[in-house]
Amino acid sequence: MGDKIFLDKEFDKFWTKIENGENFALMRNADGERAIMCGQAVAAQEGNWKSPDFVSQLGKDIYSSLMINEPNVFYALSCPCCDNEAYYWYLSRIKTQNVTFANLWINANYPKFKRVFPTLKRDAILIANFRAKNHKIGNLNILRHYEIDDDCISFWENQAPQMIQQIKNDFGDKNDLLYVVSAGPMSGPIIERLYKNNPNNCYVDFGSSIDIYYRENISRPYMHPDNIYAKRNCWMYDPYKTDLDVSVILTLYKRPECLERQLEAIENQSLKPKEILLYQDGTGDMVKIPEHLKERFNLIEISPENKGVWERFNFARKSAKSKYVCIFDDDTIPGHRWLENCMTEMLKQEGLYGTIGILCTKNKYGPDTHARIGWHNPYDKAAMVDFVGHSWFLKTQWLDYMFENTEEMQKYKICAEDMTLSFKLQEKGIKTFVAPHPADNKDLWGSLLEYALKFGDDNNSLFINNGWPKMSEAFDKLVKKYGFKTVEQSDKKYYQKLTDYLSGKVRKRKSFLKQIFSVKNEYSNNKKRKVITILGVKIKIKLN
Repeated sequence: MGDKIFLDKEFDKFWTKIENGENFALMRNADGERAIMCGQAVAAQEGNWKSPDFVSQLGKDIYSSLMINEPNVFYALSCPCCDNEAYYWYLSRIKTQNVTFANLWINANYPKFKRVFPTLKRDAILIANFRAKNHKIGNLNILRHYEIDDDCISFWENQAPQMIQQIKNDFGDKNDLLYVVSAGPMSGPIIERLYKNNPNNCYVDFGSSIDIYYRENISRPYMHPDNIYAKRNCWMYDPYKTDLDVSVILTLYKRPECLERQLEAIENQSLKPKEILLYQDGTGDMVKIPEHLKERFNLIEISPENKGVWERFNFARKSAKSKYVCIFDDDTIPGHRWLENCMTEMLKQEGLYGTIGILCTKNKYGPDTHARIGWHNPYDKAAMVDFVGHSWFLKTQWLDYMFENTEEMQKYKICAEDMTLSFKLQEKGIKTFVAPHPADNKDLWGSLLEYALKFGDDNNSLFINNGWPKMSEAFDKLVKKYGFKTVEQSDKKYYQKLTDYLSGKVRKRKSFLKQIFSVKNEYSNNKKRKVITILGVKIKIKLN
């Protein structure tokens, strides 16, 4: 759905800026930098250093370097085709739309880089590994080489401040220089400090693309012409045309023990929400919001009376400021990639995405006439369903449809909001889906199983309190009186395929066929093999 930009075209855009002598800053950040910022242990590809499993000073300073919002500052980031999680993590934290590819000089662009880099003939400052000492870097006139040690974690804390100050002393008042930076995860903070001192230069993180000039061995997989990365022309959504802002709505009713855990899960999403709002419905014995949590919400609304399950949707449409909104039940604790998962699917096909999906049989909804898909029954693709529950991810403006001529359904008060929302969207040609819930990756799930089973079946559950009759009655009314079309009615072939899967028929068939014959690619040590399995015997064919 979204407009895309591509790696090869972005190369031309930025190379032209360099050739024309424009002054700008380009900072590259990918998986390694994100790991350091998040306090995750990560080792350099060259094996010369390893970051700690806590947020180091370098991690804090990389994060700080992401906050510049100026027209001539650009961030080169992970792309969704290489690292979907990192892509959304960065885009929801930086303050600018000036975004391009972390792979700008490599992958499919590397042959072009090797061809055009030697054509640059200008005065330059080199900030790179000590191995580059006395080496010719293309045809640049290197005024001075500032040497970087192998261990960037230690170097940043002990030597980098003096080095950066020395650069400022030596060249801080000079303009129109090209700063060639290849300092691993230190590159961003180095460029940030130098740019803030004097923006009238060109600061570019070239990374490993200039290794060819001073390292004897090929240092990265993309340098092998036949490697898969060497042929990859990456893509990402056009940052100037793509809005990823999400408002999250949490609710408090009778489960205060869930709220803090739920809030932590939302704050730690890979796609960071733009705002987190809280709606509290009134009860006879009003549950108090823990004081230490209040400041973590952008807005809190407390109803003095019990308005029922519909009001949180009304609160969301009145209060959410983002293009997208995700509304959560009070017992739903998502995996840390849930918002990313929904947004990924939304950009492929617009729709309502939820955590648990309902497929009804024979136009009825009851204990024995529906199937559930999502965390309760994992499926690794987006699945079209009749309606969804537990969380609802959609365009904020669509919430208006929910309250158009639905007064009769609103009278149910404690139910029917979920099915009515899907029905009203259906009237506008908008389908309802469960986002993928792959069995082997619960980070993407809309509700973590341990909490779903614990909180969903407690004494506050609608179904424990005999909610089935009202739910069934409401669904029957939507179908017979208002014309709600179920998946079984509108797409019988799709319905049969999905219910076969849920019943286990498809999975058993696939498992049996794989035992007889299967073909897959296998990657190890930058080598690609095709693995053919025939009656349990594996045959490996080397491809590169």
